[in-house]
Amino acid sequence: MNSLDLIRMGSKNLWRRKMRTILTILSVVIGASSIIVMLSLGFGLSQAFEDQIAQWGSLTTINVHQRWVDPSMPKQDQVKLDDSAVQSFKNLDNVVAVSPTIETYGAIIDGRYVAQAPIKGIDPDVMEEFGFEIAEGRLLNNADELTVVFGGNMSQNFYEPKARVWREPKVDLMKDRMTLTLNPNYGWDEPGMETPNYKEYKIKTAGVLAEGDWETGYGIYMPIKEVQKLIKEKEKAENVKPQPGRQSESQYQQINVKVNDMKNVKEVQDAIIAMGHEAYSLNDQLESMKKTAGVIQAVLGGIGAISLIVAAIGITNTMVMSIYERTKEIGVMKVIGASMKDIKRLFLFESALIGLLGGIFGGAFSYLLSFLLNKFGSRFGDYFGTGPDTRISIIPIWLIFAAMAFSALIGILSGYYPAKRAMNLSALEAIRTE
Repeated sequence: MNSLDLIRMGSKNLWRRKMRTILTILSVVIGASSIIVMLSLGFGLSQAFEDQIAQWGSLTTINVHQRWVDPSMPKQDQVKLDDSAVQSFKNLDNVVAVSPTIETYGAIIDGRYVAQAPIKGIDPDVMEEFGFEIAEGRLLNNADELTVVFGGNMSQNFYEPKARVWREPKVDLMKDRMTLTLNPNYGWDEPGMETPNYKEYKIKTAGVLAEGDWETGYGIYMPIKEVQKLIKEKEKAENVKPQPGRQSESQYQQINVKVNDMKNVKEVQDAIIAMGHEAYSLNDQLESMKKTAGVIQAVLGGIGAISLIVAAIGITNTMVMSIYERTKEIGVMKVIGASMKDIKRLFLFESALIGLLGGIFGGAFSYLLSFLLNKFGSRFGDYFGTGPDTRISIIPIWLIFAAMAFSALIGILSGYYPAKRAMNLSALEAIRTE
């Protein structure tokens, strides 16, 4: 018997008992769709974790800090975050940009409104590479003096210190004339409290960043050379004397390293740690969350697999019943010269076809369930703080093909025992029984 004859005969045999075949396929549909949907919930959870952490900052940025050294152990070498460290980070593979960072704290004064915020000095040349998205105006450049870029949410930080009742401040970050002071208690000064004579600087606004990034939303950015000048004048106002071991002008509080791809972050981070620095990236937390999502996904997939095991039992039962009903047919096939291999292939084809059809319809049904879950599961995104567009169920195309192949494999395995039973059936006994 050639393959075409087997396909024709197997399809005809399944169609002969339509209701039983449909019910068996339905059990496979339920099993396959259960596995697909359960796994899709795990993929959706992983993506939600990634979207949530992406709002905290860039997933391809590594934050490098100076390693803490125990003063009781003088043999430890202190690795500095200076220009040589910046250059060594730039020489690493897969690094696209490096920016040293220094930070101080101050207040922005806009008429009767005040906003306290961190003032961050960065390298203007790499702002674009680090993903700073401008909503109004422009990014910084090295020629800027006393010029700032506001975080996207900075307008929400303004308040009126002398107001008895809170009113929404009317602030235009781009057009208003504002001043900057490094007095961290500005607006909260109590009568009689001695306050250093902090200078107030008239500032210009270069631009306002786009909203949505928690890391950059509530900060004020200036060229690093400008912040270094401000810190010197602040220390002078506070009468702070340089102490041994204190960071000098050539040292930085933090260095940010931008990596070309998220999959290379771990490699670069390990290389920086090997140099003697402390390095942290959001990928550390993302990996932990993904492990949690993987465990949940495995549990959900196991629950779905139970349905497919039940479907496999149903396929075995269907094929065994088919043998009892087709005893004479099997005997006649053997008498007219059908080989054992042909009979085995026929029954395996029928069981595999049931599994494959169940996988195909199960995949289509899974897409329908996924659509409904995403349509009516908008609160899922609100729970993670990622917005209503977050999908609770994500079905990659490879998962559909994998489910179809797995369903067909389950069909073949389920049909193996009935096929072997049909092979071992005596032709003369089968005909005599009928």
